[in-house]
Amino acid sequence: MKILLSLTALSLTLALCQGYCMLSQHKVEIKDGQPVLPTECTDFNDGSKHPFGSKWNTAHCMECTCSESGMDCCSRYGGTAEVLGCKTVLNPNTCEYEFYKLDDPSKPCF
Repeated sequence: MKILLSLTALSLTLALCQGYCMLSQHKVEIKDGQPVLPTECTDFNDGSKHPFGSKWNTAHCMECTCSESGMDCCSRYGGTAEVLGCKTVLNPNTCEYEFYKLDDPSKPCF
């Protein structure tokens, strides 16, 4: 019974640890010999500008937040990435995993 409980806890832990986050701190620029602090964040994927306090989704399935301390981006596709007997595909439009049968990739597993 203890082994079953331990394996269940391990499985849940692995399933929840698929995502990741990145923090990009602002860089101070020097203009005319004076430090200038940024007033916005620049998306590292497409170069778009975002004001402090804003939140947006990138084309690479990341959710980003801009603050005075920097830009924080986390993946939007955490969770279970494998299902026995199925091929896993990340849908770039929904940022969710889709599962297809190994013997017929045109048919979903569920």
